[in-house]
Amino acid sequence: MKEARKKVTIKDVALRAGVSPTTVSMVLNGKDAALPENTRRRVRTAVSELNYSADALARALVTRKTNIIGVVIPDISNAFFSEAVRHIQVEIARFGYDIILCNSEERAENDYRYINLLAGRNVDGLILTPSAEAFTAENAEKMRRLLAGLHIPYLFFDRYYPDEGVRVAVDNEASSYAATQYLLENGHERIGVVAGPLTLNSSRNRLKGVRRALAERGLSLPDELVFEGKYDFATGVNGGTALLQKEITAIFAFSDMQAYGVYESAKRAGKRIPDDISVMGFDDNIYSSVLEVPLSTMRQPVETIAKEVCRAILALVEEKDLETPLCCPARLVRRSSVSDLTKV
Repeated sequence: MKEARKKVTIKDVALRAGVSPTTVSMVLNGKDAALPENTRRRVRTAVSELNYSADALARALVTRKTNIIGVVIPDISNAFFSEAVRHIQVEIARFGYDIILCNSEERAENDYRYINLLAGRNVDGLILTPSAEAFTAENAEKMRRLLAGLHIPYLFFDRYYPDEGVRVAVDNEASSYAATQYLLENGHERIGVVAGPLTLNSSRNRLKGVRRALAERGLSLPDELVFEGKYDFATGVNGGTALLQKEITAIFAFSDMQAYGVYESAKRAGKRIPDDISVMGFDDNIYSSVLEVPLSTMRQPVETIAKEVCRAILALVEEKDLETPLCCPARLVRRSSVSDLTKV
């Protein structure tokens, strides 16, 4: 029978390096500025040679910190969230933190389960993007009670409850207003909209931006020209199919993934982009510039938003003052999917 390998302890590292356990602890915890470089080097060498890994649980009991941030997102297959999480992980690591990622699959019951799981792991803070289901009146109240009882710093990323906690998001209304202005400047006054779930602040605020831009031109957006669904390809296909039967010259999809679905619906209907129908997106996913007809869209500054998220959650963990909300503007990207009707 193979003998179980003995766990390497901090005392073993100290013995190998020829220093005290206290000195090893100082090096491991980054409190070694006063130590000679030769001492620090010996400790690091001993750690490497012995494959020593600190006992995170034991360290947490002493420091009352795990240096872990919990992240709950609604859909990892959504390019916006997957890219954002990548940037969050890289940025948070610069400050000595790691993340535990949970994907709720847009289900409120998973939101609650994962938040409780992360609280049980004693995370130092939570970054939350609630599922679409979590915005019904009953589920929202349940979420508020849950968060209030945890006593863990948290912030909302992208999606949030009005007047509830710290939030970091793109300025959806201003960004959507700019997109609609771009369509209007190109002569498009009959615009169809493929929206995300209108229970979400992101979708409601984008719709508000569209209506505001149209109203300034004395125009309106009839309800029949708004197709509500998910921020996914299938919604784009279904929304595009429905809207192409209306008297419109352009479709504004509230996500690039929806816009890709609109492209598919136009292809099925024998419509050419942008000759027969113009398409506007929102996100600027990696594929949007390489489509056969590159997509005009609003670029969400994902890396900037992720850095703001990290800065904000660490400020909350360290009990520093923080302004709320933190909004980042999206940027208009002009490509080939919007025709200029003013030159026709």
